[in-house]
Amino acid sequence: MIQINNLSIARGSKPILTNAELTLFPGEKVGLIGHNGAGKSSFLSALLGELHIDQGSIDLPKVWRLSWIDQEVTANHLSVIDFALEGDRALHEVRQKIHAVEESGDMEQLGHLYEELENLDGYTAEARVATILHGLGFKTEDLQRKVGEFSGGWKMRLNLAKVLGSRADLILLDEPTNHLDIEAVVWLEQWIKQVNSTVILVSHDRDFLDEVCTHTVHLNSEKLTKYTGGYSAFERAFAERADQVSQANKKAAGEMEKLQKFVDRFKAKASKAKQAQSRVKRLEKIKLIETLQVEPHVAIPFMEPHKSPDPLVVLNRSDCGYEGATPILKSISLELRPGDRIGLLGANGNGKTTLVKTLVGELNMLGGERVEGKGLVYGYFAQDQIESLDMNATPLQHMSRLERQISEQKAREFLARYHFRDDKVRQLVGSFSGGEKSRLALALLAYKRPNLLLLDEPTNHLDIATRQALASSLLEFEGALVMVSHDRHLLESITDRFWRVHQGAVTEFDGDLDDYAELLRKETSAENRNAKQGNSNNKPVAVVAAPIDRQAVNQRIKQLGNQVKKLEKLIETDQPKMAKLDEALAKCDYSKPDDSKKAAELHHERNLIAARLENAETELLELMLEIEQLEESLSVS
Repeated sequence: MIQINNLSIARGSKPILTNAELTLFPGEKVGLIGHNGAGKSSFLSALLGELHIDQGSIDLPKVWRLSWIDQEVTANHLSVIDFALEGDRALHEVRQKIHAVEESGDMEQLGHLYEELENLDGYTAEARVATILHGLGFKTEDLQRKVGEFSGGWKMRLNLAKVLGSRADLILLDEPTNHLDIEAVVWLEQWIKQVNSTVILVSHDRDFLDEVCTHTVHLNSEKLTKYTGGYSAFERAFAERADQVSQANKKAAGEMEKLQKFVDRFKAKASKAKQAQSRVKRLEKIKLIETLQVEPHVAIPFMEPHKSPDPLVVLNRSDCGYEGATPILKSISLELRPGDRIGLLGANGNGKTTLVKTLVGELNMLGGERVEGKGLVYGYFAQDQIESLDMNATPLQHMSRLERQISEQKAREFLARYHFRDDKVRQLVGSFSGGEKSRLALALLAYKRPNLLLLDEPTNHLDIATRQALASSLLEFEGALVMVSHDRHLLESITDRFWRVHQGAVTEFDGDLDDYAELLRKETSAENRNAKQGNSNNKPVAVVAAPIDRQAVNQRIKQLGNQVKKLEKLIETDQPKMAKLDEALAKCDYSKPDDSKKAAELHHERNLIAARLENAETELLELMLEIEQLEESLSVS
């Protein structure tokens, strides 16, 4: 277990923890929460031994392996699968030794290494890590691509995959969902719940915390307090505890006031001196309980929008994408009208951002037409919106660039609504936290009084309190809204319709996010050869699906059935071979040179068969899922 005793740590002159106590048990999934700047990342650094401990101790079992997410990726020359495999340090070392010994020809040592490889589940490691990569959104063809070919967001997914594949006893995850889409978040939830490791994670996604956490640790007022359950359970318990503290302090303050009045009245009278002194002692013993620090209230208000045209934007048989490339979305027909509140669903890379940029007019269409209503005023928050801020300018300077004639007083009054007050309005934006930059970007957007808001992952740098403030403001926003977000709580709170962006089309999803998560669990993985169609939850927004060719589908099912039979025959042949090899290896005496040489040969043969079996079983599962999908399409057509 993890035992934290009398711990005090600081960042520079700022104390993070003072005399903190905490006990965590093996296998617990712990959400570490606290307002931005409370010191959550610093606490994780202390667990890793990267931050000096001023007082107290952090005791972990010496045999525990730790794993955490690196913020940078340097091994750009490695393939995706090899990079992810490096997360299991013990396995990586054995694989390197085997490679070196194979070149030297020392069969005895090689036999011992193969035995060690087997003990580390080395024969199934590639398949295990490939499953993790697929869950995080990588396709089969991506696994042999070089790491350097991927964008920063996908590299962060690779760092996450490396951690998940580490087989560590303690896993530390700092904002693991920030670069994920809902599909990957749903998969990650299931993975965390099933893994045996102890997991400590920092996240501002309350639905994610509710789903995976067995316990919540609140970093508040330089203390660590452990609660049972996820964020919602913590919220209820914290509110109850805060109320209890308030009531106890109110009662204690009343008693103190009475005692003080008695002392003040009678301390000078000799006849009452003894009683007065007794009450002084009682007064000294009464201690007020330290008030619980409540999350600071933050507002992100939106002003009354400009009068809306109807419709706001229309796309008519539009091909959307980037010039010189194949369209990402094809023949899209849809319209946005006043009052629409739409959440976009779909895996990263399917075109959610492309659709938003097309609606805004930032991307020229590759075909079709875009019609903009007269009087449209849009407010667009891009994924990298905070990077568009001038880091060498102040909030006041940003306001003057929006409206040249704005007075400083008016600008100050407006910025104060977003908690930029006093000297903060003259502070350079580059010195702000990520959350403050996002809040400023939202304020500048709100100042335009848009009648159409398009928000692409607006919560990446916001803590839970600020996310809740944003949700409240968006609920009161009177204009139309389109949002992309992996924060399901926010999506469910402020949208009333969902569009799924998937396989080049935009379809209306008839259900809530629980239905969507269930759909994702049932669907085949992204590597399936044929697109999945015919799902009853999807209906076209404005595009009529072509009728199913029943003869072609039946022919495809027949072809897949033949492949299934071949794979089943291969598996039936290889499984007994594996059993015989395992039996032979169990009889080897590694102290004898001849047996060691024989064992190395057996391990090599077993390795080949194990890999072949794993691939066959994976392919078999995919084929069976595709057959099931095709049969379902026939039943609903």
